[in-house]
Parts: sequence; C-alpha cells; structure tokens
Amino acid sequence: MPTPLEIVSEFCNSFVEDGGRPAIRRWFTPQTVWTNVGISSTTGIDEAIGMIDELEKSMGIATVHIEMLAIAADGNRVLTERLDIFERADGSEIGRVTLMGIYEIEGDRIVAWRDYVDVNAISKLAAG
Repeated sequence: MPTPLEIVSEFCNSFVEDGGRPAIRRWFTPQTVWTNVGISSTTGIDEAIGMIDELEKSMGIATVHIEMLAIAADGNRVLTERLDIFERADGSEIGRVTLMGIYEIEGDRIVAWRDYVDVNAISKLAAG
C-alpha cells in the first residue's frame, strides 16, 4: 500500500487532468471533506466535482497545475506548500496562488483536505 505522502503526491500530480475530476473520483470518499478555509467547503465526490464545475463556469478554470514546493508527512497527515496555477481551456494562465494544505489519509483515500490561502489573492484571481 502506498504511504500517505505517496498518495498525496500522486493526487496532486494527477490533478491537472480534466480540472481535477478524475483525481477526486479516484482518491476521495463519499465522506471526504474538502475545505478552502474562508472560501468554500464540500463533502463527498459529487459536491467536490460540483465546485470544480462552478469554478470552471464562473472563472473559466479548466486546468490546475500543482507545483509542490514542500511536502512532509506526520503519520496519516500530509502537509504541503504549493503553487497552484490556474489555466483556461486554451492554456492561457488565469493566475497563480501560493498556499498551504493538509491532507488526512485513511487506507489509500483522502478523507480530509484543507487549504489555507490568502483570501485577498483569491478575490483578485476571481476579479480577473
């Protein structure tokens, strides 16, 4: 069985496909809580994909490239410092945000994912 660090690394590396939808389907459970602190929260696969769909409609985000700046594991928890790069369907960049995240793993699934980001940076990104 892969380690929590390997699971999170693979999840983040695969998030670039179809806006992250296949990664969500592969590693989330029906009870996974994904929280963007101060911005949004989802529970389960369908809500998470619904949020991705909404971001694509409202902001034009088709792809998210995740550049891992640092990663560390503490038991079943994995801490990340990332640069998330948001792109439109034509490959043009919408913006990039540096953030910290924590993932909680049970077995080979992500059961919780919390990202902490400067809300002002997200507001600027949303404003275009």
